[in-house]
Amino acid sequence: MKENGGKMNTYFNEITAKPVNTVDGKVLYKIPAGAMCGNGDLGVVFDNDEADLIIHVSKCDFWKFTPGAHKDGGIKTVGSIRIKGVDLSQYNVKQYIDKGLLDCTFANARMEFFVAPENRICFEIKSEKAPSVEIEIPDTCGSVNSSFNKNGTDCYIRRFEGKNLERDSAVAVALNKIGTDEKAARYCVAVATNFDSEEYAEKAVQTAQSCDYESDKALTEEKWQKFFAASRVTLEDKEIEKHYNLSLYHLAGCMGNKGFPPGLFGNFITDDFFPWAGDYHMNYNYEAPYYCIFSANHPELFDGYMTPVNEMKAYAEKFAKLFGCGGYAFPVSFGPKALDVFSQKDCKEHGILFLGQKSNAAYACVIPIMHWYSTYDKEYAKENYYDFVLNTAKFWEDYLVKKNGKYIIKNDAAHEIPYYRGERFRYITHIGQIHTVNAINSLGLVKMLFKAVYDMARELSLNGEKYALWEDINKNLSNFPTFIKNGKKCFRYSRFGIRWRDENTVGLQHIYPASQIGLNSDEKTLEIARNSYFINDRRLDDNGSNSYLPAGARIGVDPDFVMEGIKQNIKEFALPNGLFRHHGGGIEHLTTVPVTVNEMLMQSFEGIIRLFPCWNRKSDASFENLRADGTFLVSAALENGQITTAKIKSLAGRSCTVEDCGIKRIIRESDNSEIPYKKSNGKVEFETQANTVYKLI
Repeated sequence: MKENGGKMNTYFNEITAKPVNTVDGKVLYKIPAGAMCGNGDLGVVFDNDEADLIIHVSKCDFWKFTPGAHKDGGIKTVGSIRIKGVDLSQYNVKQYIDKGLLDCTFANARMEFFVAPENRICFEIKSEKAPSVEIEIPDTCGSVNSSFNKNGTDCYIRRFEGKNLERDSAVAVALNKIGTDEKAARYCVAVATNFDSEEYAEKAVQTAQSCDYESDKALTEEKWQKFFAASRVTLEDKEIEKHYNLSLYHLAGCMGNKGFPPGLFGNFITDDFFPWAGDYHMNYNYEAPYYCIFSANHPELFDGYMTPVNEMKAYAEKFAKLFGCGGYAFPVSFGPKALDVFSQKDCKEHGILFLGQKSNAAYACVIPIMHWYSTYDKEYAKENYYDFVLNTAKFWEDYLVKKNGKYIIKNDAAHEIPYYRGERFRYITHIGQIHTVNAINSLGLVKMLFKAVYDMARELSLNGEKYALWEDINKNLSNFPTFIKNGKKCFRYSRFGIRWRDENTVGLQHIYPASQIGLNSDEKTLEIARNSYFINDRRLDDNGSNSYLPAGARIGVDPDFVMEGIKQNIKEFALPNGLFRHHGGGIEHLTTVPVTVNEMLMQSFEGIIRLFPCWNRKSDASFENLRADGTFLVSAALENGQITTAKIKSLAGRSCTVEDCGIKRIIRESDNSEIPYKKSNGKVEFETQANTVYKLI
C-alpha cells in the first residue's frame, strides 16, 4: 500500500477482492464490507451479486416513522444503483479518503466514483462496451413506489405514509447521464427527501440535471482536504495511522445532516432490516462515535448531536415525572423527531423501555460537556445544550437521596435489565439489579454532570440560586464502591446489587467517558483503577473496547498493552473498507482507534495539558492541532525519546496549564518574545492571548 512516491500514504486504502457478506451461505452480521464513501448525509456501499455491481444508497433522514417496538420502522435504504456489464472477475477499488474518491478497476472497465457535497453521486465508467446503469427501489416494509421521466432524467420515488405512522417520509432518486463518448460515460444520481424540500422529487431532478462533474469533483476533494488539514497524527505504525484516518473519514461521512445525526449504523445501510432499526441507543451507543471528534479538532461534527436529544424534551419531562422528579429523564432508546420506540406495554416500569436505568439522559450529556470544555462557546451552549444539561441535573437533584450527609443513587441498574418485561420476568432473579444502590457508572456520570453544569452556569452567569446545592452535591456525592477481588482492591459495579461482570466495560466508564479518574488522581485511587482494569482483558469487548482502551490511557497503564489492543481490534475486526465488525453496534467502533491514540498522545481533561502521557518513548510520533480542553490546539513531536517540538495555539485567550516536561522558556511566536510563567508541583502555568501560538522550549 504505497501510493505516495514509495512512502505509505495513510489516506489511502485498497480493496482487492469483492466484498464477502456471507460465510457458508449464511449472512454475516450486518456491518458492510464493501468500499464506502459519504458526504455526511448521503452514504454509499459497494456490493455485488453473481452478475452485477451493486451500489447501495442510504441517507441520514430517510426513516419509516412506525411507533412502538420498532416493528417495521427505523432507518431505511434509499435504493441501489445496479451497473450491468461489468466483469468482476478482476476487482480493485482504491479509496483516496483525502479526496473522497474511489478509483475502481475491473476486468473490462475502469470507474471513478465520489459523493459530492450537494447530495450528488457522480461516477465515470470507461469500457469498450458501455455498461447499463439502473436504479432499483425496494418495495419492502410497505413502501409506495413510483417513477417518472422529466427531460430525459429518470426519477424514482419511495414513500412511507399512512395513519399508523407518526409522520410521512419520502425520498426521490434521480438518474441523469451527463456526458459520454464512445468509451466513457458519466452519470449523476441525485437524492432528496421530504425533509430537504416539500418538492423533493423536483429537487432531485434539478440537482441531477445541474451537475457539473469536474466542479463537483473539485469541491469534493476540497472538502476532504480541508477536513484532514484540521489535525494530523503521524505514527511509526502506519497500519494504525491508516485506520485512525479511515475512522475519522467514515465518521465524517455520516455526521453532516444537522437534523438527522447518525444512529447505530450511520448512513451505510444496505437493506431495510438493520438491527434495532438503526435507532438512537442512549446508554453509550449514540454517544460513542463522538468520543474522538473534539480531540481530533472536529467540533463541527457535533452540530447535529443535540437535535434528536432536544426533540425528546417533552417526553423527557413526562418520564421524569414518572419517578416523582422534575427535569429530564430518558428511556434506553428512541428515534429522530422523538420517534416512539420506547412505549412497550410489557415493560415493568410504566410501560416504557427504561430497563432499570435512570442514567440515560446523564449519558446524553457526556458529549455536550466535551464540547463545552473544548470550545467554551457560550452562545452555542445557551442555544443548543445548556437547557438540557440543566434539566438533567434537575432530575438528579430530585432523584438523589441524602443519607448521613452523603447523596445516594437508588434503584438505578448499572446494566440494562434485559428481561425487565413480559410475563416470564422473574422479579426474584433480578432483585439486586432492580434495587441497585450507587451503580458506579451512574455515580461517574452524575459527578461529571454536576461539575459541568456548575462550571457552565458560572461562565454564563445563570442560575446562581443553584450554586450552593450543586456545590453540596459535588462535595458529598457517594464515593465509588470498592471490594476485594482476586486479592486486590477494585471498583465494585454497585454498592448493593451486581458486584462485578466479566463482560462489557460498564465498571470502568466512570473513568472513561465520564472522566472522573486520571493521572491527577491520588495514588490509591489510581491503584484501584488499575486493579479493576486488569481483572480481565476487555480490549476486544464487543460493546466496550471504545471506552476500555482510552480508559487505559487515562490511568497510565502500560502503553504497549493499550497499543496491542488497538492492533488486536484491527486484526480481529477490521473489514477491508475500514469499518469494524463487532456485535455491539455499527459506527460506535469507529471511535476506538482515534480516541485511544489521541488520549495516548495528549490529555487535557483535568485542566492540565499532558504531552505523550501514555506513550512508549522508544516509538517516534507527532501530532498537529489536537484540541485540548480550554480551547487550545496542541502540536508536538517525539523523536528518539525526547519531545523535540511543542506548540500551543490559544483560541480563546484562557489561562493555560501544562505538565512540566523540562520547559525552560515559553515564546510567543508572533513576535518571538519570551513570556512569563509560573512553575510549581510539576506544572507550568501561563496567560495567553486569543489566536496566538506559543512555543514551549
